[in-house]
Amino acid sequence: MQAFKNFDFYPKTADDFRIKTLGGGVISIVSLIVIFILTFSELYFYMQIERFDELYVDTGLDRKIPIHINLTFPAISCDALSLDVMDVSGEHHIHVEHTVYKQRLSLDGKLIDNNADVAPVVISSNDGNDGKDSLVNSKELEKARAERAKRMKDKNYCGSCYGSAKDETACCNTCDDVRESYRKVGWAFNPTEEIEQCYEELLERKMKYAQKEGCNLHGYFLVNKVAGNFHFAPGKSFVRQQSHVHDYTNFEVEHFNTSHIINSLGFGEQIPGMSHPLDGTKKIIQADNSDGTISGLFQYFVKVVPTIYESYSSNNEIITNQYSVTQHFRPKNREHANVVPGVFFIYDLSPIMVHIKERKKSFLQFLTSLCAIVGGVFTVSALIDKLIYGVSKRVERSTGQGNLLQQ
Repeated sequence: MQAFKNFDFYPKTADDFRIKTLGGGVISIVSLIVIFILTFSELYFYMQIERFDELYVDTGLDRKIPIHINLTFPAISCDALSLDVMDVSGEHHIHVEHTVYKQRLSLDGKLIDNNADVAPVVISSNDGNDGKDSLVNSKELEKARAERAKRMKDKNYCGSCYGSAKDETACCNTCDDVRESYRKVGWAFNPTEEIEQCYEELLERKMKYAQKEGCNLHGYFLVNKVAGNFHFAPGKSFVRQQSHVHDYTNFEVEHFNTSHIINSLGFGEQIPGMSHPLDGTKKIIQADNSDGTISGLFQYFVKVVPTIYESYSSNNEIITNQYSVTQHFRPKNREHANVVPGVFFIYDLSPIMVHIKERKKSFLQFLTSLCAIVGGVFTVSALIDKLIYGVSKRVERSTGQGNLLQQ
């Protein structure tokens, strides 16, 4: 037994040689309070989940990127709103509708049944240049439509190509025929009511843009992992010789109010606890502005950063994307009358991938920190107590007075 006693690192002092002081009592109480606070602080950090970021070059290029959108256009009807997607590889998607859904809205933001009838609208008979408006379902327009339809349905009908066809006997019986004939000779095509083959198409397009409704688009679509853009612009869009073209009229441009609200926009699954920069963005063009702005071109330049998120509570990795964004607006007003309105999201991808890992302290780390707190506080408090006691004894000897700290 004596051998074990020789290994005792903590020799005890007899009670007769122990002195309790007022200063030592105060230091002991303060030490216990400090230990209590630090222990609960360490327990709080032990319960927290920390995130660590790692950066490395992204080498995966063969996967698709899902883009989730939820946008509201308060002043454009769903019939006039079209989503087009294109990228630098030459891939084009016109009028994306399969996974993007539209919900009709009233001008005050209330939902309208998508199957409800559209109220009669007022449009101009010649793009609004003379201010003469008439109802779409008026007798005059119905009569004109009937006459043109009857003439074009004649089996012997041969529509004019308006000088664009090399063969004078060539026929252009539809608006698309005229448009293609113009393209072949390199002419710019601007459909007007003077081109009788385009009358029905123009009337239908005017009706869409004159509807006093708003629209909400929500859903997702897939894009290649290359730079590209998706946008909303007026007119009829189509692809010609690998080029994306918008065929629009003055009426469509004048009635395309690009006020919008980005409820949410994400490039992939959202990471828990993180929000996207554009979520909640609201851009409204006021009708009573001083510079005469009636619409404008909104451009969002998005830098997409590939991201892998590894959650602490799950072994599954989330392959997604974060992004940063800058924006630019060009108003359509008296000074910038040639601006074509639209909302464009131009995105590019970063070559650097971010790997976010969630980690939590182990119980052994918590226990080690706890021991360090208790031992450290008691060690420091003992040094302070010894210092104070030593000073008090020196003062006692030098002044000959009683013990200042002893009770």
